[in-house]
Amino acid sequence: MKKMRLIAVLTPALLLGACVTTRPTSAQVESCRAMEGNMGLQTPHDHGEMKGQGRNPMNLSHDRCLQILRSAQ
Repeated sequence: MKKMRLIAVLTPALLLGACVTTRPTSAQVESCRAMEGNMGLQTPHDHGEMKGQGRNPMNLSHDRCLQILRSAQ
């Protein structure tokens, strides 16, 4: 059980770490700017994460857009 939690915590971190090393494409930058214009960039709270179930894809995409827009400035 403890091993599964460790995997659930480390997998998103490793995947997100891989994203940081790649430069965003112009399409990704434009997509993030559109998301920022439509709904803002606040990462919504996630009760699943609070219960130890890991990050969900929506939160990860919001975090990635924040990184993309910071690097694009």
